[in-house]
Amino acid sequence: MATSLRRRRSTERTHAAAALTTAPAELDRRVRMLTASVVVVVAVGVALRFLTSSHLWLDEAVTVNIARLPLSRIPDALRHDGSPPLYYLLLHGWIGVFGSGDVAVRALSAVFAVATLPLIWIAGLRVGGRRAAVAALLLLAASPFAIRFATEARMYSLLGLLAVAGYLLLERMLDRPSIAAGAGLAIVTGLLALTHYWTLYLLATVAVMLVVRARRR
Repeated sequence: MATSLRRRRSTERTHAAAALTTAPAELDRRVRMLTASVVVVVAVGVALRFLTSSHLWLDEAVTVNIARLPLSRIPDALRHDGSPPLYYLLLHGWIGVFGSGDVAVRALSAVFAVATLPLIWIAGLRVGGRRAAVAALLLLAASPFAIRFATEARMYSLLGLLAVAGYLLLERMLDRPSIAAGAGLAIVTGLLALTHYWTLYLLATVAVMLVVRARRR
């Protein structure tokens, strides 16, 4: 009888300890999900609010006019515009589905901006834990520059998405090298170069950092 009672009490203490351990983890998960949901809703609402606030400005109009051309004519048009083709090709396909109205062409950038939010959350988690993730998410969602680029028919929102994705892949490659991480990093690097020529400065900076890091080992 005494042995049975001790076993039962031991089992109860084990269950209680497990419940105490699980509760904070569950609460932490709910906080993360709530924070992410609130930021996404706010970001989408702000983006939709400003998508229709004005007509296309000059650079946007030029971008849309090029993207509306037949695919065979886009490379020649870009020789005069001086930009890589990736965003224009994506916008060309987007226009084929959703049309070329002001809201439609700007919505593609909003999609890229919203897709960046979960990636910046993951980046924050890896750098400094949940607090850093929340701070990074809120800063990006409330950034006037990020909001502006999310509502323009230009490639800058795509650049942000690719840059954060590239960081995550680079961090994974340095921490746990693998063929998948290396292939993903190579693909994102190529996409960055095909989005804006100024990303070559970013890629060069990363290359220098990697060389310095290798020499210090």
